[in-house]
Amino acid sequence: MPRVNHCVVLILCIVLSAGAEAARYSVLVYHGANPPYNYLDGREQAGIFKDMFTRLGELTGHEFEFVPLSVARGHKSFESGEIDIEPGVNPSWRKSSRVPGIYSIDYAFSREVVLGRAEARAYKQPESFYGKVMGRVRGYRYGPFERHFGTGKIAVYDNISERELLVQLAHTRLDYIMIGDVTAAYYIATTPAYRGFKEVYEISKLPVAMRIQPKHAELKRELDQALQFMMEQGEISQIYHKYGIKMLPF
Repeated sequence: MPRVNHCVVLILCIVLSAGAEAARYSVLVYHGANPPYNYLDGREQAGIFKDMFTRLGELTGHEFEFVPLSVARGHKSFESGEIDIEPGVNPSWRKSSRVPGIYSIDYAFSREVVLGRAEARAYKQPESFYGKVMGRVRGYRYGPFERHFGTGKIAVYDNISERELLVQLAHTRLDYIMIGDVTAAYYIATTPAYRGFKEVYEISKLPVAMRIQPKHAELKRELDQALQFMMEQGEISQIYHKYGIKMLPF
């Protein structure tokens, strides 16, 4: 585990705060949707994003307020300027947005997979799922994989969250679901009814960053420096490990 040089931390905090006033920024999280990234512990926000922004607040001097919304409403709120930051995003997922945003440096990977029940087979081609019903969170997009959706191809059923999709998969209302592997691993580890679920296809493996309102160029600079420091010190890996997740190497 890398040793943290506390003098370096102090210098970084001074550099980040020099010439900039502390401010309060809103951070989009999806309510009830994707632990361990975000969930409620009692009435408090918890998870990977909470821990990351707590540390980012220490390093930048800014305050970060979580705003839990549905995926569809969250996207509209970012476009209207009500949301300052959306964490854990690959730019390709938002390229059709009216406000694509500007992005911090990449700090982790996200693998999107097709999840099936215990009896499901692993496949190497999307065409193998033709004629099946596959669940998706409403508002999520899956790049080139989406050309396989439609009449005579994969039938897509939208729902509000991964949690609801997993329930439907367990009750055989869906043949498969599309889900992030980190979220899938969390639910499989914490819910006995899902222990037999397994990955049957990798949709994508993409780096993720913080999506930021274009007007916040200075905030992007500060987040870039803070995230780079956290990566170099192994702090982001430690946060993921706290929730039982081993980060994919860059």
